[in-house]
Amino acid sequence: MNKQQTTFPSILNLLWALLLCSIGFAQSPGQELVYEPPPLAVEFVPPSGFYADSVNVQILSPGAKIYFTTDGTEPRIIPQHRYSTPFPVTKTTAVRAIAVMTGEESHVFSATYFINEPESKLPVVSVSISPHLLFDPVRGLFKKGENAVDSIWYKPGANFWSRRELTSNFELFETNGKSVWENETGFRLFGGMSRLFPQKSISVVARSRYGDKRIRHKVFGKKGLKKYKFLVLRNSGSDFGKTHFRDALMTHLVRKWDLDMQDYRPAQVYINGQYWGIYNLREKVNRYFIASHYDVDKDSIDLLEHRLNRHNGSTAHYRKLLRFLKDNDLSDPVNYAYVKSQMEVNNFIDYQIAQIYFDNQDAGGNIKYWRPQTPAGRWRWILYDTDWGFGLNDSKAYRNNSLDFHTEANGPNWPNPPWSTFILRKLLENRDFQIEFVTRFCDYLNEDLREEEVLSTIEKFYHRLLPEMPRHLKRWRLKRETWEQEVEKMRTFANARPRYMRKFLKEKFDIGDSRTVSIQIDKGGKIIVNGRIKERQHFSGKYFEKTPLRLRAKPDLGYRFVRWEGEGVNSSSPELLLELTRPIWDIRCVFEKFEHPLAGKIIINEISCNNRQSKDWLEIYNNSKEKVNLQGWVLTDRKNKFKFPKYILPPKGYVVVCEDSSKFLKVHPKVQSLIGGLSFGLNKRSETIQLFSPNTSSVDSVGYELEPMDSVFAYNLLLPSLDNGDPSNWEVLTGNGSPDAANQYYLSSSIQAKRELWMQIGGALGVVFLCLMLLWLRKKKVL
Repeated sequence: MNKQQTTFPSILNLLWALLLCSIGFAQSPGQELVYEPPPLAVEFVPPSGFYADSVNVQILSPGAKIYFTTDGTEPRIIPQHRYSTPFPVTKTTAVRAIAVMTGEESHVFSATYFINEPESKLPVVSVSISPHLLFDPVRGLFKKGENAVDSIWYKPGANFWSRRELTSNFELFETNGKSVWENETGFRLFGGMSRLFPQKSISVVARSRYGDKRIRHKVFGKKGLKKYKFLVLRNSGSDFGKTHFRDALMTHLVRKWDLDMQDYRPAQVYINGQYWGIYNLREKVNRYFIASHYDVDKDSIDLLEHRLNRHNGSTAHYRKLLRFLKDNDLSDPVNYAYVKSQMEVNNFIDYQIAQIYFDNQDAGGNIKYWRPQTPAGRWRWILYDTDWGFGLNDSKAYRNNSLDFHTEANGPNWPNPPWSTFILRKLLENRDFQIEFVTRFCDYLNEDLREEEVLSTIEKFYHRLLPEMPRHLKRWRLKRETWEQEVEKMRTFANARPRYMRKFLKEKFDIGDSRTVSIQIDKGGKIIVNGRIKERQHFSGKYFEKTPLRLRAKPDLGYRFVRWEGEGVNSSSPELLLELTRPIWDIRCVFEKFEHPLAGKIIINEISCNNRQSKDWLEIYNNSKEKVNLQGWVLTDRKNKFKFPKYILPPKGYVVVCEDSSKFLKVHPKVQSLIGGLSFGLNKRSETIQLFSPNTSSVDSVGYELEPMDSVFAYNLLLPSLDNGDPSNWEVLTGNGSPDAANQYYLSSSIQAKRELWMQIGGALGVVFLCLMLLWLRKKKVL
């Protein structure tokens, strides 16, 4: 077999050559054909994955010589690494291999075989790297080395402070045990003082010189990016040995805010087949991170860190902003408006509220901020590295007045030097900013940061790691008791922090006494408080006397707002400015059902939800005597919404709404009444489709439950006059349907009705004719 491999090219190479030769016959005269074989690769059989027992591993690369290792060492072209026959793997092992043919050497490929490992619901990362690069006593990155200064606590000169990039293999396994991405990657140590911990943080980078220049997988789920340049395997930073999710929890609490932050996912990590504990899988904050999330050019941004440390771009714009803040009075609305044009004030408020609530003692100078290099580009602040929050080193941190901490004018060099509090202090000179800051802080304390919400989130994070932690704690010789105590410390913080924060706000600002507002929200709508929507049917919050509430009623589709009612409140306007003159407010927001005058006349008449060639579409019929402008009308499946462009639907006319106009017209080229761009597909088994007018009134609703069908079909309303909400009035017909035309049953019934009508007319005419003949004959005295 080995002899054949070294003698004959692979079938793939032969097919590739034949294909190129066939293309060559079509080349222009004199045009040279260049044969470029596919890159060398190796295949592992069986594939990497999780196995209950030992496996025999075979490595394939037809026509090439193979070299491999099983201890993480990078394979070299030496006899000791030469592959010849399948070999047994009896314990968790990372296999690395290269293929060599006619002087060409492939990239390093890896496969990890997890043998009889404990079950886990977390994704798994396998890192393969030459052991001496990490563990060599003199040069290994995980070791102190010979140059560490032991007399200084952070050991300057130690190997683990190195910024060297090493070559490794990175393989990611999803929770189903399947390998979803594997490639060579760059490997660096990551973090600040957390490098002192035995479990080191790791930064992984994909580069073209390693093979693939992106990690191509939705690492953080459906809502995350499709690919990443960098990933971080984080040891939880300063939280190592404590909760192991502190930073991730805090960023999760504020995920809906106007903040830039890293995605998070806990993962089990193995290095060279050895279990290395739980890591926080995170995005890496750099220019690639910003470019990926904001669709900007990575080379056209200013990215700064700490006090004007430049990562990318220039410091000039930021220095100009600081000079303006220093030289101008921000109580002047004109000056404040200019500052708002230079920085994202909403983002800055959210950033400051988060750090103050968290009591992040390391937030002062530990900042990253950026702007796109455009004339209108404004500065934004990135929330990251919040480990020192939520009482990391203080069981009673919930009592800390971090509002004073973040506005201290004469703080020490660390943790809150004057330059780090300067911008917030200047902005607070403006009364509008001050009121917005306090009001928004109250909003968040009433919602995202309220005690029940934060406690519930802590429990989710705790129970996610609970089954995984014993092994991790054992690996790093940590105590279960300490972990439980640290989580309990966070629960205590969550329970007490809002009470203290309201106290600090009242002491700091001229905002009057506390006020309690309760709003009962009827079915059929939501309310928006100070620009933030409230999803619950009952809202209760605490505010202050001099911070009025901006309320707005938002009816659901099919409903309309009626009024606000309660003691001291009686308004039929959807928008209400509530001056908090009384200590307690009980308000009700009233909605009612709202049906459009043309309900039952503008109807969903036909649905096609299982045609790959035409994509999904539906047909709307105007059974009224008036033309209707559909602009602003809304079609929804309860999850997604499609808003109609301007379109006039004539009386007794049809219009088709489809996903893809070009594909639809290939199947139905004669259809003229067409609106494309339907922003969601239709489920072929079960769906509810609703139609609403621009004023939210209900026009039509159709639901269906269909039996499984593989063939193309259309779901047709029998007659436009029938109730299309009744499934018995619909039929399923195989085929492409009849868009922009009457349905089959309607046509046949119309023809039958016309036939019967003409027969009745013919019979009546016959009787009349017979009577006339009788009269004529009598007159002639024939009878």
